[in-house]
Amino acid sequence: MKTVDDDEAEAALDLLLAKSAEAAGPALADSVGWKPRRMSAAELVAFWKDVRLVAMATVGPGGQPHIAPVHAELQGGTLRVLVYADAVRRRDVAANPRVAFTTWNADGAVAMLYGRAREIEGSLKAARPAQSGRAREVVELEVTLTRVHAMNPRGQAPGCSTR
Repeated sequence: MKTVDDDEAEAALDLLLAKSAEAAGPALADSVGWKPRRMSAAELVAFWKDVRLVAMATVGPGGQPHIAPVHAELQGGTLRVLVYADAVRRRDVAANPRVAFTTWNADGAVAMLYGRAREIEGSLKAARPAQSGRAREVVELEVTLTRVHAMNPRGQAPGCSTR
């Protein structure tokens, strides 16, 4: 997965991580938000670079959830995501911009990101053909992150149990 590294982007992400931790409810604060395991922005960027796909959740018109794997580029407090032009995610975002993403690895590290998505005007472009050979197109979404929670694997921080 791609990330954009620069000091300003990292500082924005650190601030968002801190604000998200402060606003966490008790269950989240005692797990993913627990300070000894909470990732810094630099740790989140390194983790994000190593994941292949993330799960993207959207909400349909009747309130039904939709989830699908996507590639997402982390750029400080924003994500860039490509979705197929005919995907339900595109229609969902047009009606309700609230989205969520999660990814994890086998060691137990996890990231959960929430935000508001918008389609980038003029981003429609050709994509590789579908399995059937049908031509496809993608659009790019920009997601302004509103909350980010990320946790290192057990045993990586002082005082963390390895069980």
